[in-house]
Amino acid sequence: MKIHARKINNYSAIRISSVFILTIMLIITTFTFPLAPQTGAYPLPNSPPNMPSNPGPGNNTTGISILTTLNWTGGDPDGNPVKYDIYFGIVSSPPKVISNQSNLSYIPGTLSYSTRYYWRIIAWDNFNASTKGPLWSFITEPKPNSPPNTPSNPTPANGALNVFLSSQLKWSGGDPDGNPVTYDVYFGTTSSPSKVKSNQSTLSYDLGAVTYNTKYYWKIVAWDNQSASAAGPIWSFTTKALPTVTISKPLVNTLYIQDNEFLINQFPLTFVYGPINITADASSGIGIKKVEFFVDGQLILTDSVAPYVCLWNPTDLKEDLKLTHLIKVVAYDNEDDSASTEINVTKWRFHPIPFYVAGVAIGGLLASKLLVHTTVRGLFFDVQQSMFTTSFYAVRVHFSTVGPLRHVRGVINLRSCTGGILVGPIKMIRFGPLHNIAYGSFTFLGDIHYVGSNFGQGTLLNLLRNATP
Repeated sequence: MKIHARKINNYSAIRISSVFILTIMLIITTFTFPLAPQTGAYPLPNSPPNMPSNPGPGNNTTGISILTTLNWTGGDPDGNPVKYDIYFGIVSSPPKVISNQSNLSYIPGTLSYSTRYYWRIIAWDNFNASTKGPLWSFITEPKPNSPPNTPSNPTPANGALNVFLSSQLKWSGGDPDGNPVTYDVYFGTTSSPSKVKSNQSTLSYDLGAVTYNTKYYWKIVAWDNQSASAAGPIWSFTTKALPTVTISKPLVNTLYIQDNEFLINQFPLTFVYGPINITADASSGIGIKKVEFFVDGQLILTDSVAPYVCLWNPTDLKEDLKLTHLIKVVAYDNEDDSASTEINVTKWRFHPIPFYVAGVAIGGLLASKLLVHTTVRGLFFDVQQSMFTTSFYAVRVHFSTVGPLRHVRGVINLRSCTGGILVGPIKMIRFGPLHNIAYGSFTFLGDIHYVGSNFGQGTLLNLLRNATP
């Protein structure tokens, strides 16, 4: 029995010792396993990422949109997360444009037309292992044709007035693609002008024959060599009118005495005594270049500054003795187009209150029968006029005084004579060294008055001998 008990105690001690040893080994194994050599099962080594493949756009493809997106296939054989570096550019060693991107696509932005682009992808896993993809390339699409520029900047400006007849139509054109451009020109007097020229390459058009003061419409249609077109808007302009000119002085049927107006538009004719400032009003939408004044076809003055005025004062008796004159005024615009106007005037040069005119106004009845007047005929010296009288030296003169119930005739030799207002008609020929000797006739109001000679007869005879007819 004692032996049996000892066996049992030994067996228990062995069991307790075994459990203790196993526990110690388990603890040691748990804490020392990472540092000990792996002699059993262990994790596989890391593999680099998959090589980038299946590029989009495909390698060496053409006609690619300038708004394309780059994409590819990637991943990792170990299932590790992968980042991508993207190299992109127009050289065969493109620069890096983005790093550590996790997406399998990249938007490069708007590209250039007809350009070859190069790109490459390098993949990286989280163990810093990488795989470099091949170099790919593609060519973008050609630039689509754009229509020509819309014609603009018209000359003459749209709505312009007073356009020279010698003007040209001009405009701006061109093409955004640099393609050659031709132009169709539409021109006319309606708001839908007809085509007058096709396929011209210049940016101007000669108007040709156009008329004064007319509104014209025009437009330009541009065409490029791809048959694309751009029509400009309808433009318009109005050509200039001819210049206008009027004579504002003297007026028709008006009496002028020493440049003063009387009986405006009420006198029987346009009558002028003494100097007068012939005045013209001229205008043009493009400006007046000059105004010319003519009397009886002879140019007497050119004026280029408004107001346009010409002083006319032909008082010297040795000049043309006719009473009626034609005044003509011609105005020129800055394109040398002209307009003219005329007026007939009676210019009295011998007395400021010409009774002759009144006689004309009443048919000559008053001058010939109701008032005393004297007509003298013969050889005169130094005929003079003042405000109300006429004076002369009668070398040998026949006179006739007529009035109501009166008719006197006579001859005067070598006398100084006076009379009233000159009323005409006057018919005289001037001669002598100073043109102060005259032969002819004239009429004045009232009687003739004369006194004894106040001029040496010897001197007068010498003048007559030396006179040149």
